[in-house]
Amino acid sequence: MISRRTVAQHFSRAALSYDAAAVLQKEVANRLAERFPLLRIQPEQMMDLGAGTGFLSVHLCQQYPQAHLYAVDLSEAMLKACRTKLFSSASWWRKLNPFVSTVNASIVNADAYQLPFADQSIDILVSSLMLQWCDDLPKVLAECRRVLKPNGVLFVASLGPDTLKEIRQAWQVVEGQAEDRLLSFTDLHELGDALSRVGFSDPVCDVEHITMTYSDATSAVKDLKAIGATNANQQRSKGLMGKAKWRDFLAAYHQQAMPDGRIPATFEVVYAHAFVAEQQPREKTMPHTASIPVSAIKRWQG
Repeated sequence: MISRRTVAQHFSRAALSYDAAAVLQKEVANRLAERFPLLRIQPEQMMDLGAGTGFLSVHLCQQYPQAHLYAVDLSEAMLKACRTKLFSSASWWRKLNPFVSTVNASIVNADAYQLPFADQSIDILVSSLMLQWCDDLPKVLAECRRVLKPNGVLFVASLGPDTLKEIRQAWQVVEGQAEDRLLSFTDLHELGDALSRVGFSDPVCDVEHITMTYSDATSAVKDLKAIGATNANQQRSKGLMGKAKWRDFLAAYHQQAMPDGRIPATFEVVYAHAFVAEQQPREKTMPHTASIPVSAIKRWQG
């Protein structure tokens, strides 16, 4: 079970350091955004779910300047950074869109499990590297489908099971297992099946591997901490780690160095897009969900 409170705390603490370390997040946002024009859609209402500091939000505003964007995230601190990126640097916006006076966006602090939006209110919903922090994937995808209009489209990028395989292997050497140290990630087939089960039509999934390299193992782990990518599993070991065990882990990680001596960190990125069919009957509301008024959510209007 992933603690939503812990996820929010991790990313709030990482907000100030996030952009400097989030090389992978920027690259994945860029690659996901390249897929939007292929469908030739003209949305009126857009959502960036798990917007973070706004990498993908900026892409959406650039590509669809006439549409209204809702940047949604669980962490208030990350949303403050997103708001700054969208609204405080107006010069980039005026250069790209001389006929549109301002960024058309709202910042919404909310949980992906209970989105404060009406049924069938969003044309395009995107989410980049957020789903891996949700332990009930079908429930979150069902909530995405609920808010999407007929003919609406979902674009997602998430992490697959080969992610951080080098770190996983190092912990297996030291402790005989890595489950207490790293989250398990959903593979391509599981994501596609989950999209179909909750009622999305024509899901298309593909996968790629991106390998980051570091000068040493300590730098790799420090980078992960800087982007909030620490274990939020409620069952994780909460005891203090001894210095000896930590040294053993770093040594095991260093054993996987590349020929040039740099330390690899592999990320498996799973991409998917799917549609809400216009005439498809809607699923019943999933059990144990709740409706909350927009007034209960902290929101800034730009």
